[in-house]
Amino acid sequence: MAKQNQTKSNKIEQFDVAIIGAGINGAVAAAALSAAGQKVLLVDKGDFAGFTSQESSNLVWGGIKYLQTYEFWLVFKLCLARNKLMRAYPNQIKEIGFLASLGPTAPFGRLLGAFGTLFYWAIGLLGTTPPSTYSAKKAKELEPNLITGRKAVKYFDAQLPDNDSRFVYDFIRHAKSRGADVRNYTELTSASFDGVWELGITAGKKKSTVKAKSVVNAAGPYAQNVSQLLGSKTNAGLVFSKGIHLVLNRKLTEKYQVLAFWDEEGRLFYVLPMGDRSMIGTTDTRVDKPETKTNKDDIDFVLRQINAQLELAQPITEDQIVSNRSGVRPLVVENGDSGDNQDWHALSRKHAIEANRDRQVVTILGGKLTDCLNVGEEVIDELKGFGMQLEDPGTWFGEGSQERKTEFFAKVASQTTGDEDLIATGLWRRHGNKAFDIIGEQKLEDIFDGLGITAQEISYIAESEDVVTREDLLRRRLPVMMARGEKEIASNKKLQKLLVELGL
Repeated sequence: MAKQNQTKSNKIEQFDVAIIGAGINGAVAAAALSAAGQKVLLVDKGDFAGFTSQESSNLVWGGIKYLQTYEFWLVFKLCLARNKLMRAYPNQIKEIGFLASLGPTAPFGRLLGAFGTLFYWAIGLLGTTPPSTYSAKKAKELEPNLITGRKAVKYFDAQLPDNDSRFVYDFIRHAKSRGADVRNYTELTSASFDGVWELGITAGKKKSTVKAKSVVNAAGPYAQNVSQLLGSKTNAGLVFSKGIHLVLNRKLTEKYQVLAFWDEEGRLFYVLPMGDRSMIGTTDTRVDKPETKTNKDDIDFVLRQINAQLELAQPITEDQIVSNRSGVRPLVVENGDSGDNQDWHALSRKHAIEANRDRQVVTILGGKLTDCLNVGEEVIDELKGFGMQLEDPGTWFGEGSQERKTEFFAKVASQTTGDEDLIATGLWRRHGNKAFDIIGEQKLEDIFDGLGITAQEISYIAESEDVVTREDLLRRRLPVMMARGEKEIASNKKLQKLLVELGL
């Protein structure tokens, strides 16, 4: 048997905490625990945010739909979490209006809708712009594509202008800046516990062993698989809901806002702005496995919903789809509950955290991106409960200083002939003060019209943000593969030349 790879000092690397899974839950746990003085190892068998956390609607929202199931406490907590994120990430998270068309599939009319949105605003402690109601005539003026004669209400939540996986990586960066060892494409393959965890990890053909005092299981839909490997069974279980989105090669909204409808099954359905394109969805289909793909039935369903809710000169067809996203929501159920006896669509996206003190394991089940800061803080509390000595993490999240933003925008304006505002906004949103290092004194070269992404930024990300594959770069660190189709990417000679130079 081959000898396992060890460190250069011939000693097994030792950590305070090993985190398994680098989606949003694992990323915030790594950022929080690193800030609390812990030596952290974060591993994921794929890329960071490479599974469930890259397939969301890119929304940060307070869960307005849960008002229909009277989950007021959950809505209150999600709204507070949303408000906290909006304050901490003023560039990466932007307030956005939701214009909800009250057609025949809506569960209420204008009067009840007005009351519901006002209550939603109030339960969120007035953290967003106040809601409004509109007559059918006014709604049509606001969005000409809405069906004539339908009234509307408007409420406000928030959106990630880039994408969900980019936001996750921001927590990875925070963790790295505080000394965390982060490794993508690294899988947990074995585990044994004798007061201290000895973990076998594999990266490609390289196998090694590390030790850790505690383990945080943040494997998302695979959390129960990891629990079995760790010998730490959870009381709660998971069931899976498949959701898909389609990105179109056109804009469906006149203004930068979300259009909200209720589909034929009574679920909220959205038209979401994605730069100069639109994303539509989602679905809610129960599945048995975390691995999913968008199929013909999914596409037919989504297209049928959108064409039934908009008044278009020509219906939206399959040839207008440039990309899609398909993922599962891991939904928490009580141990032994299959979810069969519950209203499937009413199952909330709440998280649960379970601690096994005997084996020093914390398991995170379910959850939403909106609630991520609470997850990080709860993990700290659980490890303290194990008797581990953690420091006060202070402010372990957020964008940091905005003092040089005006200076940066002026600098970009002097160095580009492209859409200077789009380029400057994107660079600052994704990198903050580090954006100065990216642009240097060079003339900025816009790679894609309408995206505000430069050759300099692509090179910087490829070289400094743990990029292994082309998809890591264009799908997760940047939103190129979501907003542009395969043919558009392949035909972009400037981009293809750059990717070859970067070895991608």
